[in-house]
Amino acid sequence: MKRHTTLLACGAMLAILLTGCATEKTMSQSTENDSAPAGSAAEPVKTEQTDVTETDTFIPQGDKYIALTFDDGPTGNEGGCTERLLDGLKERNAHATFFLCGYRVKDFNSMMDRYLAEGHEIGNHTTDHIRLDIDTADGGLEQISSNQEYIAAYTGEAPTLMRPVGGAYNDAVLASMKQLGLPVILWNVDTLDWKYHDDADIVRQRIIDNAADGVIVLEHDLYEATVDGVLAAIDELQQQGYAFVTVSELAQLKGVTLEPGKVYTGFTSKDVVVDHGSNFS
Repeated sequence: MKRHTTLLACGAMLAILLTGCATEKTMSQSTENDSAPAGSAAEPVKTEQTDVTETDTFIPQGDKYIALTFDDGPTGNEGGCTERLLDGLKERNAHATFFLCGYRVKDFNSMMDRYLAEGHEIGNHTTDHIRLDIDTADGGLEQISSNQEYIAAYTGEAPTLMRPVGGAYNDAVLASMKQLGLPVILWNVDTLDWKYHDDADIVRQRIIDNAADGVIVLEHDLYEATVDGVLAAIDELQQQGYAFVTVSELAQLKGVTLEPGKVYTGFTSKDVVVDHGSNFS
């Protein structure tokens, strides 16, 4: 009898303890839910991710902004300049705009799935890298439209910007780009990497010396020195508060709506939008 009474007492005490734990857990959950805004669920617990398959595509934040652009690519497949550049940009959370040539995409297309996934922008730089103002009778309509389709076949999206070879355009080119719905993007900082393609420090220094909020920088992802110089410049300028964004992101940040058939050299206070005429004789 005494043993039976003792067992009953232990059972009652255990029930009280379990009830207390349940009550404490319920109160804790209620407190957490009360901290959420009315009409919303409590915020889910965020777990640390160690293997991210998609790069954050939000616009990089800084005090000042620069758009890096690269013409004439892609270059090489695995282990080539474009892959090295994409790897370096990803490590630095820097976005860029790549103006691609169709004939090079044909030979070097192993990186095509990375551009958009990693927050970059693709522009059209003609199918065959020819001067649209003097080497076409249709203002580049065929050269650009065929490359639109070719790039879209690899990326799922057609470019929304174009850059004429050599920056050369005339009224016919602008009319064709307006018909295709494409703004014409030039630049206001030239690294001259085509000339100093063996000297990474010159490329780096020209970017540093001409850095300003709203500039568009011209480079070519054709040369190892360009990749080295650009990445070194990014490291230095990020310490000064610069963030590196695509052309469209830069336009958005500066409150500019890019319009088809109009020419943009940059988005600093000194830049002028051209909507007709030619900058070449």
